[in-house]
Amino acid sequence: MLTIIILVAGYKAYQRLDNMVSELQQNAEQNYNLLILKDVSFYVNEMETQIDAYRNNPKSDYIRNFNASLDNSQYLIDSLKTNYEREEMIGLCDSLSYLIKERAKVQTKLTAINSDLLENTLEDLTQKIEALPKAISEADTLTARKIGFGTKFTNLFRKKENKIKADTVVKPPQSEILQTEIMSELAKAKEESKEKGSELRYQLSTLEKESQVFQNKIIDLINTLESHELKEGRDHVKDIQGLANDTNREVVIFSALSSALLLITLISQLNYVGRNRKYQAILREAKKNAEELADAKEKFLANMSHEIRTPMNAISGFTNQLLKTAQPGEQKEQLQIIKSSSDHLLHLLNDILDFSKLQANKVKLNQAPFDLKLLMHETLRIFEEMADEKGLKLKTEFDSIPQFVLGDEHRLRQIVLNLLHNAIKFTDKGYVQLSVSVQSKTGENVSLRIAVKDSGVGIPKEKQARIFEEFEQASVTDEAKGTGLGLAISAMLVKLHKGEFLIESELGQGTEMILILPFTIGEGLKEEAKEKDKKLIHLSGISVLVADDEPFNLKLLETIFKTHDIKLVQAQDGTEALAALQNQVFDIAILDVKMPGMSGLEVVKQIRKAKGNNSQIPMVALTATVSEQEMKESLDSGFDQILRKPFDENELLELIRMETMKTNMKKSSPAKVVAEIPKFDLTGLREMGDDDFVNEMVDIFKSSSARSIENLKKAIKLKIRDSLKNEAHKMLPPARHLGATDLVKALETLQMKAGKETFDELSVRIAEIEATYNGIKEALKG
Repeated sequence: MLTIIILVAGYKAYQRLDNMVSELQQNAEQNYNLLILKDVSFYVNEMETQIDAYRNNPKSDYIRNFNASLDNSQYLIDSLKTNYEREEMIGLCDSLSYLIKERAKVQTKLTAINSDLLENTLEDLTQKIEALPKAISEADTLTARKIGFGTKFTNLFRKKENKIKADTVVKPPQSEILQTEIMSELAKAKEESKEKGSELRYQLSTLEKESQVFQNKIIDLINTLESHELKEGRDHVKDIQGLANDTNREVVIFSALSSALLLITLISQLNYVGRNRKYQAILREAKKNAEELADAKEKFLANMSHEIRTPMNAISGFTNQLLKTAQPGEQKEQLQIIKSSSDHLLHLLNDILDFSKLQANKVKLNQAPFDLKLLMHETLRIFEEMADEKGLKLKTEFDSIPQFVLGDEHRLRQIVLNLLHNAIKFTDKGYVQLSVSVQSKTGENVSLRIAVKDSGVGIPKEKQARIFEEFEQASVTDEAKGTGLGLAISAMLVKLHKGEFLIESELGQGTEMILILPFTIGEGLKEEAKEKDKKLIHLSGISVLVADDEPFNLKLLETIFKTHDIKLVQAQDGTEALAALQNQVFDIAILDVKMPGMSGLEVVKQIRKAKGNNSQIPMVALTATVSEQEMKESLDSGFDQILRKPFDENELLELIRMETMKTNMKKSSPAKVVAEIPKFDLTGLREMGDDDFVNEMVDIFKSSSARSIENLKKAIKLKIRDSLKNEAHKMLPPARHLGATDLVKALETLQMKAGKETFDELSVRIAEIEATYNGIKEALKG
């Protein structure tokens, strides 16, 4: 009873402590809303600085900076709104945005009034002075003429005509009269300019007061928002303090009860010390033996992995190369069977070499579309020769099944392979039949009944349960025919599918193994999925070092790279690789981890430590190991990526493309790795409308995508992950309308990785998206 009470008290104390730790962690996290508000304040002050600079020195750069600060402040406020749920806080954000815009308008008007004030005075004076040359010229002409000639001349303003006689009394010079009039006009202009200036200065004062009012309101709003954030933080701290007090009380109760129980337990245990010493000695010996067995198993698996994967790399790699040039026909079909079998063998190898992973249910099922009928036919063809040797007939029965389903193709193949192999192995005459039918269907979800039936020896009822256990057989005589792992692995995989595994068998009457597995009906495979073995990536303008002590691995890599415009250098051991890296410059190095003389790990350590030309280049570890410890050692030694043998050609090329692109971005130089022209298709748009409609949709795609790409860059600069997802989501619909599959795939990946990858990695993805968009834009011009 005391134990139960302690457990309850301990559980409650643990819950409170866990809640307190969670609250503390949350409280310790940086308040990003406060950071955004600080940035908004910065941009508001920056607007003031730039507009003041423009008023003193009217340069267009100040206006551009002013507008940029305004845009950044609005962008940050929009981001801040997404972090709030309460309408009150969203309303405050809208008010702040409005006030900043209105203050920007007032500041713009202030700048305009400053210019008007100066231009008004200069304009009035200029108009008066422009009349001087002509007036002075006329005045000088009048003065120069002698009195008494009786000549007629015109007045300064040509408003009246006067006749002058030679004997008339001499009047004051016309220039003096003109000067008097000019001074009078200037005085009037000065008075008028003064009046206009006073009016403009009054407007200027009014606008400055209005600007100050807006400024005060903006400051008050920002202070209100900041106070709200700080108040929430203080409330959070109070909650944590209350939780801490409750937790402390629970811990005291738990400690007291635990002490009582500990005392009782200690008294009880003292009676068994002698006996336990003997048991502990036995346990230590057992633990030692278990650790030795575990070490031996790990070493065995590592060695087996390396020894099996190395030839598998050659089989898989050269089969892919032969398939590229094979002509349609029986030979190509045979190569496809070899490829399918080697791919399946690789998956089997991965699971068998790490069988503890299966036992711990750590194997995950992939979800991808595949051709169900094709998989069944290919799997059955693998056993044609084996069935012919025994004179067995292979039969199929596919009853109205969907052609494409979503699921794990390799795991299903693995199960069916085991069942077919067992059926043929234990059938001496007659037939083996593979049948697939729909058990039930609900919408897009379908339950398939997959059965393998034979006319073999059958299994006794009492032994049917045993055959699903590891290393078990139906009878002692069957041990020579296998290890007994096949059905055990199949049963575990069926469990992973959340399906059923049934047996209908009688001794001497044959056996029927029945699988009931759930799948989702899928659409037809896309063209890029059907042609996944074709070369999709082209490398150009890079230099690659490849080092491996296996000649056929070097030959395989040489065969893969020969269609690419690259400089390839090969090394047959670690010493040659080190010399090449010390004497030549490379863009990337691919090194086998285990090489004679000097391992790939030692080569990388020396190159990274030397700080030479190749100390910062990406380096890829080529390994056949499955040991997580060895893979960790590879990364710790300086390798950037790990590529396991056997590897897929496109996986290798994509890895090289991504790593070299990262390096080139860091150097701020154009990427040396170039993909093919991005795919797009206007057929769907043409079916929806005429050429004008298509052109309009293309223009919308260009403008909206260009704007979104700029916003993506801005989101990277301001480190706002939600904006990355939102902009990628905006770009997807027009990209899908254009059938731009490469761009759609890149955008979907960005959406998925926006919350996980670093901003440097996300910058690479955005650069790819921009390059793909530019490629489509250039292609659309043609």
